Amino acid sequence: MAVKEPSISKRAACFYRVSTKGQLDGDDIPMQKRACRDFVDRMGWVVVKEYIEKGVSGYKVSASDRDEIQRAKSDAENGIFDVLLCFMFDRLGRRADETPFVLEWFSKKGVELWSTKEGEQKFDEHNDLLFNYLRFWQSSGESKKTAMRVNEKHEQMTKDGIFRGGKPPYGYKLEKSGEVNKKGKELVKLVIDEGQANVIKRIFNSVYEEGLGSNRITKYLNEENILSHSGGKWTTGTVNFILRNPIYKGYMAYGKRKSNEGLYEMQSKDNWILSEQKNKELAIVSEQIWDKVQQLRMSRSPDKMKKDDIQRLNVTKSPLLFVGSIKCGHCGSPLTTTYNSKTYKLKDGTVKKWSQAKYRCSGKAMGKTECDGQTIYSQTRIERTVLNEIQVYIEQLILVDYTEQIDKYKKQHFHGDEKQFKKLQNELERLYVDLSTLKSEVAKSILGKSAFKPEMLSGLIDDKEIEISNHNNLIEKLQLEMKAKKLEITEMEELRRSIPVWKDEFENASHEKQKMMLSYIVDNIIVYKDSIELNVKLNVTNFIGSINGSERNVMGAPPKQ
Repeated sequence: MAVKEPSISKRAACFYRVSTKGQLDGDDIPMQKRACRDFVDRMGWVVVKEYIEKGVSGYKVSASDRDEIQRAKSDAENGIFDVLLCFMFDRLGRRADETPFVLEWFSKKGVELWSTKEGEQKFDEHNDLLFNYLRFWQSSGESKKTAMRVNEKHEQMTKDGIFRGGKPPYGYKLEKSGEVNKKGKELVKLVIDEGQANVIKRIFNSVYEEGLGSNRITKYLNEENILSHSGGKWTTGTVNFILRNPIYKGYMAYGKRKSNEGLYEMQSKDNWILSEQKNKELAIVSEQIWDKVQQLRMSRSPDKMKKDDIQRLNVTKSPLLFVGSIKCGHCGSPLTTTYNSKTYKLKDGTVKKWSQAKYRCSGKAMGKTECDGQTIYSQTRIERTVLNEIQVYIEQLILVDYTEQIDKYKKQHFHGDEKQFKKLQNELERLYVDLSTLKSEVAKSILGKSAFKPEMLSGLIDDKEIEISNHNNLIEKLQLEMKAKKLEITEMEELRRSIPVWKDEFENASHEKQKMMLSYIVDNIIVYKDSIELNVKLNVTNFIGSINGSERNVMGAPPKQ
């Protein structure tokens, strides 16, 4: 039997990687594959293995979390190949603190490291180790610079209100713009998808008009077989993301989510970059509705509920109209929902269960506080009394000249705030000029050409930066106050719209919408054993005071049961 001559060709494994979807679309993998195979042919080797990584960042993702790197290491230990070849060494990774040692690991296993563009990487001498580290240190720096350039580009595009590309958000679609870029490719633009936009309006109105939470909205969308962006079921996370996205009021946003080793995390709104101008063509909901929805959702956050010391969980689910805004007058505890249930049997033996919702003093019921009031209050007594009293307010509000009153409110509150904001902004600009002047004096001081000593300048600069920080805090606080007042005006406008037909609209509204309508009028309700105190919103009190000449404080005694 003839003995086969042993092959002298080296066995090569080729490693290909692209880090972005854009590179995948551009067929970057085939380019790397062709270059590596041509190189293998020139060297007289034979390809025995190919590793392909698609859409994996060599900078963000550790080698320990990259399947193909781990597969290559396992094959190297089993002696599958003699040479590990890549298009460039940065295909194996870009992390200065890790990738050099990955290459060294292969070298210690007897594997040669080759790149089609950079040749062989050896580890025979100390200089080889240094050169290897410097290569990936430079590559890591280039990745950081590239990320900074891309990030800056996206921030500028967002501020200019330009669509940054990718899959359009739910509620929008892409259309050809008729414009061509430098490469001759026709650009696309973002436009409203009317069908999906109706779903977006419904999602926002479910919060704005009925006070629903994301869980219930998700449930209703899925029950009606409305498909999500992916063509499947809706999730609470998707609904929450939509409710937070300012694109729906016409503002582009960048930085809402941040990737952390492949996982996306929601970022604080303070870190978002918003377009400087509103794009009215992209607005699906009004700015007033969007802002009010954010306020409603914030008021239900666990932190806010703890801060306000009121129980708001499941408020919209309660069959009682005033849960969330009603308290015990004897101990101050919130009145929550409880049920009085009875079971009875019919003549035919059928067992029926009867249940009625009641208001319950949570403090007394749970023994958390001393309370000399009642534990249970009748839904009928409380709601009939309060609704009758609200109807009295409604009849008076019909007589109000809302336009005059809202204009008066704006003059009293907004004009002064706007002047103060402008004053603070001008002062801030002056402070920045002062800071710039002080910093420019530092170089002169070091050279002995300034009347100020470096130590003195350092102290002055620190003081100026503290002053700037304080000024920024004042401006931010004022902006929040102005935003809150703007939402008050939204409530006034809503009242102006609904008051003429309030009674009919209230009677025909869903239970959830009735609660929202009442929230525009009712500030809080305090219940005693023999009386009920209704406190209305300040703007309602002021409106009625404008026709009565004074504010009205309501004390209504509940009818006897």
